[in-house]
Amino acid sequence: MYTLRLYHDFLPAGVQADPADTQHAIVYVLKGSAQINGEMVKADGAKYCMDQVCVTAGGEDTVLWRFELVPTDAPKAYLSGRGVRSQLKMLRRVRMFELAPRQQWLFRLDCIYNNLGSTGLHSHPGSGIRCLLEGNLHVRGTLGEESDNERQGDTWYEEGCYPIVSTTYGDCPAAFLRGMVLPVEYAQYPDTAMWIEGEKKVKSDWKSYSQQVVRLR
Repeated sequence: MYTLRLYHDFLPAGVQADPADTQHAIVYVLKGSAQINGEMVKADGAKYCMDQVCVTAGGEDTVLWRFELVPTDAPKAYLSGRGVRSQLKMLRRVRMFELAPRQQWLFRLDCIYNNLGSTGLHSHPGSGIRCLLEGNLHVRGTLGEESDNERQGDTWYEEGCYPIVSTTYGDCPAAFLRGMVLPVEYAQYPDTAMWIEGEKKVKSDWKSYSQQVVRLR
């Protein structure tokens, strides 16, 4: 059994966090900059890490959003160090893995932005944790989880193949990150939504940060 986890980490300027063990992680830099496993990553950038995450903040205070794919029984991988704060925002067991067992999956971090309107009823071929960057997004469905997301950092989960409707209220577009696990054949497709019924009234743009074919051990 495997679980998706999302951590929010704060590192003071110049501080090196103690290494954290993790099977698969994609680390997104929300604010500041950081050297992540030897590579400098600026704000609105991300890096995939395998087996261990080693982070040193740049010249200013840094905020990270860290998406993990790990065995369900793996210890929590909080970052620690002088002045470091690490919070587990969400964890969800990925039931899709039990319905469609395979060893290799596509682990992807992307962003939907300029998202305005309502999607109509749709689903995705993969499961994932979402995290709001700006605006608002309201998720409804007869199966799975429902959520109202209105502040930066609000987090929700979408199980693969559960139909939902996502709607923004007002005239302010939404932007949100998606830490998703997909079948590997979707590596070439930026838009994975499958519309079921209702008119697609939403407008949005898409940005990819990282995708990696990973093996579940």
